[in-house]
Amino acid sequence: MPKILHTARYTGLPLEILQRACPEGFVVKTLDEASYEQLVKECVDADYFLVSGRLPIDQTVLNKSQHLKMIQRTGVGAEMLDTEEIKKRGIPVYVNAGVNARSVAEHTLTLMLATLKRLPQINMQVHHNTWKKQQTGVTTHELYGKTVGLVGMGHIGRLVASILQPFGAKVIYTDVVKQSDEIEKSLSLTFCESFQKLLPQVDVLSFHCPLTKANIDMLNQRTLALMKKGSIVVNTARGKLINPDDLYEAVKSGHILAAALDTHYEEPIKEGYKLAELENVILTPHIGGLSFEAFESMMNGAMGNIAAFEQGRLSELEGKRLL
Repeated sequence: MPKILHTARYTGLPLEILQRACPEGFVVKTLDEASYEQLVKECVDADYFLVSGRLPIDQTVLNKSQHLKMIQRTGVGAEMLDTEEIKKRGIPVYVNAGVNARSVAEHTLTLMLATLKRLPQINMQVHHNTWKKQQTGVTTHELYGKTVGLVGMGHIGRLVASILQPFGAKVIYTDVVKQSDEIEKSLSLTFCESFQKLLPQVDVLSFHCPLTKANIDMLNQRTLALMKKGSIVVNTARGKLINPDDLYEAVKSGHILAAALDTHYEEPIKEGYKLAELENVILTPHIGGLSFEAFESMMNGAMGNIAAFEQGRLSELEGKRLL
């Protein structure tokens, strides 16, 4: 019976969903603990990797995995994969492109609105019997009429732009690829040729691009200084796009009004994470793409790909192969 090794650790409802999605004729094993040592131990007899989490699939793991036929990502990011070593071995890698895009897009909008409306702070005030109606209300802001800058216009970026349309926000974007005139018109998009030129125009900056060696720390002390005083930053893409120390200083100084981050430079965040000290910074634990509906679709889609590969139905996997 082929073994699918899930390269992270799930318990409770996530584990139940994973087990329900496992195709008939396969066995799925999740790690007893989310450690590299446990991954090296369990990979020895694995036929398939179902990769989630951040444990590296590197040379050591691949050398131990003599039975490995295919690697399937639960999502789309590949930063945990040693792609050069995988290519050397000719092991195919498949991704779950777009499966949780709607969930991420909705989470992005939630963070934008929660930040502009100062929901965490105001919620806590009322919970503590503080009722300051006018004084509090005038410290909040509307999304209507704001200029939202989207960095990246892939599937998620386009969904965010679509969701923003009824709010009356102006949406500008930058990407390595300019969208067609038809898409720009349908989504009321304006293209900006560079990140640096986009920054001074936006009231809300939101990231939707992949992480590459070239864009690590792209939002830093220098680029933050280009932004309007009083603008906000939202990140549901990858944490290392933003230098956290520089963002902390910009928020603390008041140059950046607030920030909302679902992804972080290090995950899970560690004690002493300075951004966690600031009440006008909303932090969520990389859950943007993990609504119940999205998570179930991710597991079913990933397991379906593994079953199709095992049964030789490769035509069903066209467009899903990364390597």
